[in-house]
Amino acid sequence: MKRLKDIGKRIVATFAAAAIPNIAVGSVIEVSAFKAAVMAGAVAVIGVVEALAQAYKDGTLTNAEIDEAFAEG
Repeated sequence: MKRLKDIGKRIVATFAAAAIPNIAVGSVIEVSAFKAAVMAGAVAVIGVVEALAQAYKDGTLTNAEIDEAFAEG
């Protein structure tokens, strides 16, 4: 359960790290800040979840695989 909680926290951090810089970019290209943040955050999270799913295909998920998924995302 601790591992799942840690992954959840890291996913939230991934979302925030991708969303925050895109708020300004969205305003420059006349996209609402909310939409720009959600789109950027969602794309980042989807990348991490995909990498985690690929790593879990063998039925196990090691700490190294988790770290690699977040490094790629």
